[in-house]
Amino acid sequence: MSVSRAIEVERKYAVPDGVALPSFERVPGVVSVERRAGVHLDAVYVDTEDRALLGAGIVVRRRTGGHDEGWHMKLRGTTGRVELHAPIDPAATDRLPDAFAAALRSRVRGRPLAPIALIRTERRAVVLVDRDGDGVEVVDDLVSATDVAAGVLRTWREWEAEQAEDTPVCEALLDRVDGTLRTAGATDSASPAKIAQALGLVGSRRSEAPPRTAGAVVVALVAGHVEELHRGLQSLVLDDDPDGTTVHGLRKTVRRARSVLAIEGVTGPAGRALRQRLGDLGRLLGELRDPLIAARTAAGLLDELPAGTPGLDAARALLVDEPAAGLDDRTAALVDRLAGEDVLDLLADLERFDPDGPLVDERPKALRPFAEAAVRRARKRSRRGVRGDLDALHRARKAAKRARFTVEELVAAGVVPGKSTLVRSAKRDERAQDVLGEHRDLALLLDALPAASERLTAAGDNAFALGLIAAAGQRRLARLHRAAERAVRRLDRP
Repeated sequence: MSVSRAIEVERKYAVPDGVALPSFERVPGVVSVERRAGVHLDAVYVDTEDRALLGAGIVVRRRTGGHDEGWHMKLRGTTGRVELHAPIDPAATDRLPDAFAAALRSRVRGRPLAPIALIRTERRAVVLVDRDGDGVEVVDDLVSATDVAAGVLRTWREWEAEQAEDTPVCEALLDRVDGTLRTAGATDSASPAKIAQALGLVGSRRSEAPPRTAGAVVVALVAGHVEELHRGLQSLVLDDDPDGTTVHGLRKTVRRARSVLAIEGVTGPAGRALRQRLGDLGRLLGELRDPLIAARTAAGLLDELPAGTPGLDAARALLVDEPAAGLDDRTAALVDRLAGEDVLDLLADLERFDPDGPLVDERPKALRPFAEAAVRRARKRSRRGVRGDLDALHRARKAAKRARFTVEELVAAGVVPGKSTLVRSAKRDERAQDVLGEHRDLALLLDALPAASERLTAAGDNAFALGLIAAAGQRRLARLHRAAERAVRRLDRP
């Protein structure tokens, strides 16, 4: 079943009774005005019983009538809303499209989706096109909406202006149309969407007070990362991830959530258990991401060799091309594993997280000593790491990363000032983390080269290029180790 997408940038207006749509012929730059025949739209909006989708800013509806009849799913985007469209299955009109169901699986987790609102709209539309080919559709809607749970019928009239279908977003044209609509009597709508007005949610949202306890702070931080996980899993289903960027983002979110849960004086045994399970999720994500990192590291070394180097093509095919081959299939397999009960149960438990540490009811400032302790631990492990083996360096890198994330999380929560000694320490931890990470990536690749050489030789290929990058890699590894020593020394600066 095909799924199409568009970016929806619209402006909504409240309109007094008796006000007619204005004439748009005099809007500056407009060269075409097309008044379309009225249409009748019937939409059924669905959600879980606790409105998990609406709570995440997601709207799912099945609409009949109009040019875009079908299933629609609206998601938050960086500019406007992302609207996905899929056709209705005539043999099962109530069935959610498979792609929508897969994208929402982590949020819905097997719970039934049922109608929450029925919205009927009588629509008249006008399409304007300017001399640059940009288009805006203005609609005049008479709306009749039923809140299914409350049994309440609400009616209203509204205007909307948005980019016309198959035309780019043009804020300048929307601005010019906006002036014409306001002159005719339109004002800003108090409702962000029809579904909000249908359910009586307009003006009901209150600004939340800042958390008053350490426990409330960590709950809010964890909730933010759970939402990031949902969005990342959703993106893996709906979008291409050719270079593993989405998976990398998910791993980073897992690490940040684990750094919060590591504040065990507040999170307690409940946080410790969730942190361990998140570690399993991070390792699962690493199964896809780690080979791509190794391939990128190898590509950097191979690119430095002259063209025509014996064995260069064979080395590139083995170290770079082979990990990239079949990435789509491996990503699809990962998506299936991420839809498993263990991951879904983890997300549910994270959403219900109730910290039970001894400091849970203390003031938020009780969290600051944990950031200070993380910074001290990073310094100690980093000193050991540069004197130890690869595993010691890896432990140093993880400690630096946790210290940085802990400080950044508490800065975001308003617990640690944005300009403080801790923040400066976190910046130095980030530099140490970067160089230690590059060192580890290169060291792991060099450890794998002997086996790669054996494979090439067994296949009858020349392994000369592997020998060259092994030598170059060892020289670079030594430079990185010296850079790591310098970064560690900087950690002791005030």
